[in-house]
Amino acid sequence: MIYYDLHTHNIQPITRHKFSICNLPCGKSSFTNPGEYPDTYFSAGIHPWYITSTKTESLIRQLIEIAPLPQILAIGECGLDKSIETPFAIQETIFKQQIEIAEKHKKPMIIHCVKAFNELIRLHKELTPRQTWIIHGFRGKPQLAAELLQHEIRISVGKQFNPKINTILPPALLLLETDDNNIHIETVYTQAASTWSIPEKNLSTLIEKSFHILFRSPE
Repeated sequence: MIYYDLHTHNIQPITRHKFSICNLPCGKSSFTNPGEYPDTYFSAGIHPWYITSTKTESLIRQLIEIAPLPQILAIGECGLDKSIETPFAIQETIFKQQIEIAEKHKKPMIIHCVKAFNELIRLHKELTPRQTWIIHGFRGKPQLAAELLQHEIRISVGKQFNPKINTILPPALLLLETDDNNIHIETVYTQAASTWSIPEKNLSTLIEKSFHILFRSPE
């Protein structure tokens, strides 16, 4: 049985029993050269928290440079956040630039979204991206989950989520993550398996299928 962690802030190489996509935040001091970790896969992106007027162009150049690397499986985390001071128009511009990069390199997006789901769905409808968008760390209500799924936007959940979304989100579309929490992905699997009333082994099989489709069998 393999545990798949869609999004973690802890750099973890792949093993026989665990496959993690490690977050690589452009613009943060902890940014790491992927080449230093040959047995590790990453997502890379510009988080709205790290957008600054003086560094934006250099961050985009950095992302453009590493996006084609085979170790970069997804673009993100990136997205929209109305709880921060960065002007929303600037956030949207940077997000659109990252959408273009994801489309060019045919890689899905791992998205951070806070209080901006209407705008996110609007952009998805306007831009009709071919690459999958995945909302990471989803904690919203079933109604919002249903709307996202209606627009073919995937959902990933971590340690904290609304258990009522099990009535909307089928196990076959479920993705799991540890994010920046100091927990093991096995713990999240156990919690999700209980919530969705499915054996962990079966859940792992379903998530493995999703990974092979989303990331084109990176192993």
